[in-house]
Amino acid sequence: MIKNIIKQIRYIKSIIREKRKLKTRSPHWDSVRKTFIQAHPSCEACGSLKKLQVHHILPFHLCPELELDTSNLITLCMDNNECHLEIGHGGSFKSFNPYVRPFAQRFLIETDILKRKLLIETCSTIRKNVVLVK
Repeated sequence: MIKNIIKQIRYIKSIIREKRKLKTRSPHWDSVRKTFIQAHPSCEACGSLKKLQVHHILPFHLCPELELDTSNLITLCMDNNECHLEIGHGGSFKSFNPYVRPFAQRFLIETDILKRKLLIETCSTIRKNVVLVK
């Protein structure tokens, strides 16, 4: 039960974080995001159809020129597996995983729970720490 509450809090925080970023985003971001989700309507790591978010592989604040580049985007979720947090950011929204795409592909095809946990642990060890723009 507590685990579910923590997941809900993380999801709400991620929504708030995205709302704050709207101040610095391109006016075209909303359209690109919606089009991308239509083209990629499930989490690319676990296949979930719920709580989908568009994740920038190279962070927007480090590479603003790639904000609208669809090759720099991947659909991840904040559903049960919290793929956006765990695979996209290595467990910390202050970091990013530069290898998110291959890890998401491996996570999607892996059925063994222990191997999935190992993949998530690996994501947290290779993450790149970044300074967030406030």
